[in-house]
Amino acid sequence: MVQPPMILCVTLNPCLDKTLSVPAWRPGDLVRGRSTRDVVGGKGNNVARALKRLGRDPKPVTFLGGAVGETCRALLKEADGLEPIAVATASPTRVILTVSTEGTAEQTAFFDPDPAVTAAEADELVAQVERALAGPGVEALTLSGSSPSPAAHGVYSEMISLAKARRIPVFLDTYGPALEAIWGFWPTALQMNRREAGMRLGRPANDDDVVDLLRSWRRRGVACGVVTDGPDPAFFLFGDVLYRATPPEIEVVNPIGSGDSLLAGLVDSRLKGLDPEATIRRAMACAAANASVWDAGAIEPEAVERLAEQVEVEVEAP
Repeated sequence: MVQPPMILCVTLNPCLDKTLSVPAWRPGDLVRGRSTRDVVGGKGNNVARALKRLGRDPKPVTFLGGAVGETCRALLKEADGLEPIAVATASPTRVILTVSTEGTAEQTAFFDPDPAVTAAEADELVAQVERALAGPGVEALTLSGSSPSPAAHGVYSEMISLAKARRIPVFLDTYGPALEAIWGFWPTALQMNRREAGMRLGRPANDDDVVDLLRSWRRRGVACGVVTDGPDPAFFLFGDVLYRATPPEIEVVNPIGSGDSLLAGLVDSRLKGLDPEATIRRAMACAAANASVWDAGAIEPEAVERLAEQVEVEVEAP
């Protein structure tokens, strides 16, 4: 039996994303929850979930540790239909608890500390990806999210080199130390949001800053650069052509994972061979479709097709 082409989706900092729905409350109250919901989080896992909804064959690649890690492994298989490549870590996988207040858009997230990934664990994750890339059928590699500890900061850079040497396109969404560690080979596509761009600059990023950043990536060989800004227009640079894309108006349910779904749309569009404008429309529509549902990456293909027609794309003057 011939296996379908596979997309490797790497997450260095996964989590068990627990949502607790509660009635209206104030700090100091004793609050009884109404319902709970568990989903495997981490940006690359969201990308994989969205790609599966788009009809692709993604494989999550991540660290999983302790009892929480085993819960995540089971959820990926049973709830999402995904078979992960997972390296066991001595540190337990973190939990993010999101408290959602019923009848409102209010939600508050509480994050466990990042796990302390060791150098040996980071090396094993790179080795697992190298083995997968050397096999048949890998058509793309996505690298998503921050690095949890110094031993993992250089992992994305190593994986980019491995994939580019095999002419496999790489889609990167990161910031901070994991981005600073990249040298030599750069990804095919690079994405971040405006807040992350501002962190890189040390001040809020204006439009000129964003364009300068995109062009600096282009000089390093990045074919597609993207800076998003939530519900506001995003900038895309394909080659030397700059685009401004305005998302459609939607009723926002949960924006978490929208950037990850946008990255999934970029990957899917690249593999479909779409032109830049069609790619932008599809990617932005994936982001909007994600914000319309609660679970990150749980996009509906029909919603993507409908919303793509509502995205406004403008070519910016040089």
